[in-house]
Amino acid sequence: MKKPIDLKHLAARNEQLIISLLRKHGPMSQAQLRKMASLSSSTASYIVGRLRSKQLITETQGKSKNRGPKPVLVTINPTGCFAIGIEINPNTAIVGLFDFTGRSIEEITTPLANNHSPQNVCNIIEINLRGLLAKHDIAPDSLAGIGVALSGSITPDGTVELSSPLAWKSVPLKKLLQNRLPAPVTICTTRVRLLAEMEIEPDASYDNVLYLNIADGVGSHVIIDGKLLHGSANRTGEIGHIIVTPNGPTCGCGHKGCLEAIISAPAITKKMQKDIANGTSTTLTKTLTPEDTPQLAIEKLAQAAKENDPYALSIRTFIADHFAQAAAIAINFCDPEIIIIAGYLSKHFYPHLKAAIEKSFPTNVYDSETRKIKIKPAKATKNPLTTGAAITILQNTTKP
Repeated sequence: MKKPIDLKHLAARNEQLIISLLRKHGPMSQAQLRKMASLSSSTASYIVGRLRSKQLITETQGKSKNRGPKPVLVTINPTGCFAIGIEINPNTAIVGLFDFTGRSIEEITTPLANNHSPQNVCNIIEINLRGLLAKHDIAPDSLAGIGVALSGSITPDGTVELSSPLAWKSVPLKKLLQNRLPAPVTICTTRVRLLAEMEIEPDASYDNVLYLNIADGVGSHVIIDGKLLHGSANRTGEIGHIIVTPNGPTCGCGHKGCLEAIISAPAITKKMQKDIANGTSTTLTKTLTPEDTPQLAIEKLAQAAKENDPYALSIRTFIADHFAQAAAIAINFCDPEIIIIAGYLSKHFYPHLKAAIEKSFPTNVYDSETRKIKIKPAKATKNPLTTGAAITILQNTTKP
């Protein structure tokens, strides 16, 4: 027996499809939308009417070189609704307000210092979120939702089972925030930064993509045959937890010798501070301080490398060689067409990371001579997690 068609669900799906097309291609006529969405004329007209009544689209007179009536162009209404995108990392909590086109209106960054407690983080998020809404005169019921992105293992109910960078275990983050905030909360993994990348980088739309990130942690995201991989427990891509140095430094996950515990920005910062304390000769002795955040420490390392400080150059090589080793493992597994390298550490050392990966091809990558793999830097470099978290909300929004 066939199940009856759920007309309400079908209409919502078609609304999301129309919004998605407008988001990707910009203003279009109803005829163009109908053709691209493979809808009948009556269905397209009905869906556009629904979106118009919800004030999610606007219609303007287009231009035409031909005689006769000018086309009416449908476009997304930027103020139709709004979304909040949030990033939580070991150094800061970033709260961003986005309009319905995905454009960032304003972002507030608050240092966490050494207080990573869920209570403190939730307090900061609530204060900054309500402040943004008040400042821009946006009613809470205009929010489509709130996306929160962080590095870690997230359960379907929004519990952070483990976040190595934050040292969180079994934190019911969605529940904690939902009790405080005025719109539905979605807890996202760092995979959402791929959404931010695809907004501005067409190459991210390849069918087979390996996205490598090196910053406060080390991780990857993988698209195979056009599908983003998640895994049975939503943990695909954890290359930062490949053991590269048995009995090496203890990682936030509890294991020893993880890649993340060796070349992430916090790990490199600790290594430099330890080496300097043990008498290593370097110009960083004069610039690096115990109070430096990992991001600032990496900036100082990059500057010292530019000045050809031998120690800084050796650290840069140390990072690149370990990164290339892990990248080769990932390449052999997922067979990408393109590798996108992201993260604030890579921003300073991208040419060297790329060169190290390419150098490893003949010895570490299977059948490397027949592969044609592009390597590019990420273009979504300004808070891609807040953008990706907001887009996650907006892509699933058409209002009831």
